[in-house]
Order: sequence, then C-alpha cells, then structure tokens
Amino acid sequence: MNRMNRFQLLGIAVCLTVGCWAGVGASPGAVPEAALPSTPREFFNVGTRELRGGKLREAEASLETALAGQDMRLQPPALYNLGHVRFGLGLEELKKGPAAKAAAARGRSSAQTTDDAIRDADEALASNEVQKMVASYLHGRGARKDLKAATQAVRNALKSHGAALSKWQRSSGDFKSTVELNPADADAQQNADTVDRYIAKLIDSLRELEQLAAAMGNKGDELKEKLRQLKGRIPAPDMPPGAAGDEDEEEDTPEGQKQGQKEGTGKEGEQMSLSPEEAGWLLNGFKLDSEHRLPMGQENTAQPKERSGRTW
Repeated sequence: MNRMNRFQLLGIAVCLTVGCWAGVGASPGAVPEAALPSTPREFFNVGTRELRGGKLREAEASLETALAGQDMRLQPPALYNLGHVRFGLGLEELKKGPAAKAAAARGRSSAQTTDDAIRDADEALASNEVQKMVASYLHGRGARKDLKAATQAVRNALKSHGAALSKWQRSSGDFKSTVELNPADADAQQNADTVDRYIAKLIDSLRELEQLAAAMGNKGDELKEKLRQLKGRIPAPDMPPGAAGDEDEEEDTPEGQKQGQKEGTGKEGEQMSLSPEEAGWLLNGFKLDSEHRLPMGQENTAQPKERSGRTW
C-alpha cells in the first residue's frame, strides 16, 4: 500500500483511500471525491477520508453506515477506524470544558476560604458584637459567591470529562471488536490496551473531582447556615445593603434551572465525573498536532505500535 494512503492516529496506520481496497475487489478511483456513497465499501472510504480530514462526527456516521451493510470484509477495518474516530471525539470533549487541574485548584482554594468564613462566623456569633457579626456576614457572602462559582467550574469539568470517558469506552470497544473478528490483529489489541489505560486514569481523576464537588457542597451548606444565624442576630438597622434582599434559595439554583427541576442527562447517558491533577495530565498529555496525532515516543511501550504490513 502506498505510504501516501496512510495516516497515523494513536500511532497506527489507518486506511484512507479507495486504493486501499484494491485487494478486495475495489479499483483505484472507483469512488470519485464528489460522488455520493451508496455501498458499504464507498461509505467506508468516505468515512476514512473524513477521518483524515478531521471531520470526526461525519466519519463516525459514515463508518457506522459501512458497518450496517454487514459486509464481513469491511467489519474489521471499519471498527478499527471507528476506534480512532471515537478516541478523537473524546479528545474534543475534553477541550469543551475547563481544565480539570485548574478547576480543582480553584475548588480547593475556595473551600479553604469557606472554612475561614465559617470559623469567622462562629467567632462573631460567640462575641455577639454587632460590628463583628456584620463584618463576618459580608465576609461569608463573598466566600459563598466564590464557592458557587468554583463549584460550577468543577461541575463543568466533570461534564466534559465524563463525556470524554463515554467516547473512550466506545473506542476501546471498537478495538476489542476488531480483535474478536480478527484475533491476529495485534495492533488493534494494543490500541485497546492503550485506551483502557487512559480510561483507568480518567476514571481516577473523575472520582477525585466528584469527591471535591461533594465536599464543596457540604461546606456551602454549612456556610449558608452560619449566614442565616448571623442574619438573624444582626439588628435590622445594622444590616448591610442588599442583605434584606438575599435570596439564598435562588442562589443555590444553577442558572437557567428552576427549583425542583432535575438536571437532564446528556445524549451519551449519565455523566461521570473527573478530577483536578488530571486536567494538567490530560490536556498536556493529549495535545494534538495538525494531523490529530497523539504524542508518541520512539520506543514507548505505553503507546500503540505502528501497524506494519497490509491494512484494509
């Protein structure tokens, strides 16, 4: 197969042109670029061209159509390329949300500020001094707003990383299905193992972020109660501007969501959650170049091997 007809994603060559199918009855140039695909083979070749061009969602649809044609010769290469497509889609999901590392760092800092505000409120309540309670109330309101913003950032990171996890799980399944159909495909097996290792790290990070979000929620509830106590002890004439109009319940409701309304699940199902250290690791470790390649080392056994020999 001509080197010009191959491209690497996850470190493995992917068949990209009609010419790759010459060995199974296709002739080079049989499907012009402008022609609309109608057969499973044509959908496969269109899908691989879309993969080469970075049109991952289009490639996914085309390759799924090729699979639906039930052409057994097409099943292994279509699944193999789908594995690459879905890994790439997972990377795109990661780029949609905030970096988990930054979101987690902000969350921890905000949680510490909240702890300080809670201690300050306890001291002010114990002193029963109006000015101290007013100052503590203002301090607590600021800490609570910061905590809410930090919590939202963590939730956004959880959402994007959870969506990425869903894509990567499907990518792993595609490579494993390729191996089931062709047990001799060592490259597909290595890709499945590699994606599984990334998934394991992603899950660890998701759990870490979930724990942080839960802890932040508990601190927010505690601070809210302290503010309620302070508000009840401060004489009306001494209440700071805006305090009388505070709507604690409204503040607790995410923007655009009514009280009592549950957050809907995404199209990929219920979102899982990610963590902080992870963001730095993820977004630094999964940077793509213009050809959508993962960073590779020459002899790095943690990376997939380059496919050698004939590809479909």
